[in-house]
Amino acid sequence: MNVSHPLQVLCQQSLKLLDLLLQERQALQDNHLSTLTSLLSVKEACVQTLIQLELGFREQVQREGFCLDSEGISAWLERQRYSQLPWIQLKAVLHIVRDLNGINGTVISRAERNTQRLLEIITGQPQVSTYCANGLHSASQLSRAYGRA
Repeated sequence: MNVSHPLQVLCQQSLKLLDLLLQERQALQDNHLSTLTSLLSVKEACVQTLIQLELGFREQVQREGFCLDSEGISAWLERQRYSQLPWIQLKAVLHIVRDLNGINGTVISRAERNTQRLLEIITGQPQVSTYCANGLHSASQLSRAYGRA
């Protein structure tokens, strides 16, 4: 099997994931829930494909006795007389993907917390995750007052 082929496919799949994360970021900025919902299944499928490609690549490298760290993969590529460029590109793309996914996750988490707080205020009901020392959940006096209003 051509060594560059799995790296190029991994890089292409990583670029697809990057594109999906950029779309997700835009949908988050636009507060477009239907777009976020539709992106979720596509993103999950993309990640699953990426995982399968990565597992195949790992097996190939390990079968030939190389470590799966950066040095081992570079040595494996060198031994196979293939360019390091796809490996360098893959690492760069995955670094960006990791950072962007973290940012999107933070935005989603904040939005979820804000929504929970608003629901608590509007309904006068506590969040399920808010507990007193005795293990029972409680709502703040402020949220109860807004809930009655």
